[in-house]
Amino acid sequence: MSYTKEQESIVLKVLSYKPHQFYEILQVEKSASDSEIKKSYRKLAIKLHPDKNPHPRSSEAFKYLNKAWGVLSDESKKRIYDQTGSDPDSRFAGYDNSEASASGVDPRMFNSPFGGGFGGGGYGGGGSLDEELFNLFFGGAGRGGQTFTFGNNGFTFQTFGNGPSHQHPFFTSNGGRTRRAERQRQRTQQPENVSVLDTIKQLAPLLLFLLVPIFSAIFSDNSSPEYSFNKTSVYNSERSTPRYKVPYYVSKDFERNKDMTKKQIRQFGLKVENQYISDKRSRCTREQTIKNEMIEDAHGWFFTDEEKLQQAQELPMPNCEALRNLNLI
Repeated sequence: MSYTKEQESIVLKVLSYKPHQFYEILQVEKSASDSEIKKSYRKLAIKLHPDKNPHPRSSEAFKYLNKAWGVLSDESKKRIYDQTGSDPDSRFAGYDNSEASASGVDPRMFNSPFGGGFGGGGYGGGGSLDEELFNLFFGGAGRGGQTFTFGNNGFTFQTFGNGPSHQHPFFTSNGGRTRRAERQRQRTQQPENVSVLDTIKQLAPLLLFLLVPIFSAIFSDNSSPEYSFNKTSVYNSERSTPRYKVPYYVSKDFERNKDMTKKQIRQFGLKVENQYISDKRSRCTREQTIKNEMIEDAHGWFFTDEEKLQQAQELPMPNCEALRNLNLI
């Protein structure tokens, strides 16, 4: 597929920069605001997207662009990049390879897939693989050099041969694995010391959860009549709530009940009303969430789907409308 001179020019311009020259790739100044960076990204994305630009290297340039956007749109990554000038996603960002060589560290260590490093603090965990790697770079026992022994409580620095052993001043050692094994034995033996009272305390929340509904059913007042918001064969006597005049239906036994005072009838009506409003608010919230998601989906990166937007705007919201009729929203 053929491409225009302008399409080729924008691709080659992006690829002319180094992968970490993020401001140059996005064609913005270092002092650019977040909105300016976002605006420039969208403009370039349209020109570089492989679906829009048939140049054979447009996909590569688009990856450069997305990488730059991923760093400059993230506040923490952007701060690191501005301070170091290095890709914040790479390991040992800002660490100069020449400095590493001068200090005796193999620069190939920067690409180690095992994480960690001097700046990242990745050797505090104490795995055997970490020990082997660390001893590999700093001299192991087998070569008569120095070695680090890791444990959950710290590490011991030892020199084999004529040199003394050194213990890190902020950690205790004496064999991290031995202490870890001791703690495991203590956890294994702990259930033997658990008393009956402790067991009851642990089960108390579960017992409370099971017993409360039972006692509520036993001691609750079952004289309150039931109701329905829809007319049925059982609930066919219409009433309305005291404040908002919400219609609801009760059984004929409710009408015949001479023991209920006016105050009790009003309290019952308020209970029905509060239940109605609570239910409508919950359903209205879900309706509004669905509508917002539809509107957001209609606004794409490159264009707005007018048909989807119209469907979202015309979405029926009966529960919200019911609350609106009661002047509650």
